[in-house]
Amino acid sequence: MGGAPPYLAYVARRERSGGECGRDGPPLHRWMSAHDLFETSVRGWGEFPDSELARARRLFRPVARPRGALLALAGEPASQVAFVARGLVRLYYADADGRERTHGFRAEGELVCAYRAALRDEPSQLSIAAVEACELLVAPFDGFRELCAGHPCWRDLVARLTEQLYVRQDRRQRELLLDDAATRYRTFVTEQAPLAARLTQRLIASYVGVTPVALSRIRRSVDLG
Repeated sequence: MGGAPPYLAYVARRERSGGECGRDGPPLHRWMSAHDLFETSVRGWGEFPDSELARARRLFRPVARPRGALLALAGEPASQVAFVARGLVRLYYADADGRERTHGFRAEGELVCAYRAALRDEPSQLSIAAVEACELLVAPFDGFRELCAGHPCWRDLVARLTEQLYVRQDRRQRELLLDDAATRYRTFVTEQAPLAARLTQRLIASYVGVTPVALSRIRRSVDLG
């Protein structure tokens, strides 16, 4: 999954120092609006003029989705891009028999969409669902593409996010091709412990690439100490 999004590191620093709300006040991210979280996140990647952030505010609209809700469905056009302000979503494939294989997860501070389908203007091959109740900012993909074609700050952001996505996917492919299931499980729960703590064992099994029964055997045999 890579490192924490920039705004999460920012929030952590502010909360350790007490932030504007004081040491005994609520955590910073709990009272920030979704748009404020978006702006803090993108500013962690570079310089963004206020005028460009104002354009993004007009483009992205707040949307709440309950746990289990679909953000994208395989076979349908990929027409939207979403920023996860709060919550967790899952990207997954399903075969003809309904067996699901989890491609990855996106948490607070990350953008999510069926990117390949949107770029090629074709039906999505994957589905995206809310693992937790989510607060999102949602924009039409065409509008987002127009935004990114304007000021260089957005092009730079997309370039850096694309690079991060490539590195993430390269590592994921290497793990699937070279590591056994027990190694994939150990790597996931140790290197991404905060994320793993938010998931059911069924979802972890789907990500590791085994059945829940097989995962139970792996958990009994793997030493995480």
